[in-house]
Amino acid sequence: MTNDETTNVVVRRILDAPVATVWGLWTDPELVTEWWGPEDYTSESATIDLRVGGAYVFGMRAPEYQGGAVSFTGGVYSAIVPHERLEFTQSITDEDGTPLPDDQLPDGFSQGIRTVVEFRDVRGLTELTITEHGWRRSLMSVFAYAGMHQSLDKLTSGALRELEAAAAPPA
Repeated sequence: MTNDETTNVVVRRILDAPVATVWGLWTDPELVTEWWGPEDYTSESATIDLRVGGAYVFGMRAPEYQGGAVSFTGGVYSAIVPHERLEFTQSITDEDGTPLPDDQLPDGFSQGIRTVVEFRDVRGLTELTITEHGWRRSLMSVFAYAGMHQSLDKLTSGALRELEAAAAPPA
């Protein structure tokens, strides 16, 4: 739901991989580090307690030209339907997953974003829909949209291809 002060960020992609593979990219900490974060960022770490009420924390490092700082995104899972749906909150956190106070956030950043990731099989491909509910209408919501697209670009160009290569029979 949106109002004059908030908006939803919605990103939809068709991925050339089965749902089980894409699900794994979202739920296996080792695989998350292969793609999480916008262009030029690297994912430093990922911890996932994949259960309702369980928490996750993903670390990412900014490129040197942006200062090279490490930041963390974390939240709590509120719904999990394997291979169909993940629901969780998203906040900027410390390394332990505690949300940062407002005075430590970028201008316009929203904490506790309710996020829904839907996985749908489309003839062996995956339709992935990510909806982030309740962003403040600000430049940060635009950055969130762009950043998720850039993360998914990394997922499709890097992480998926590596998984496919690892699963391919030896030549």
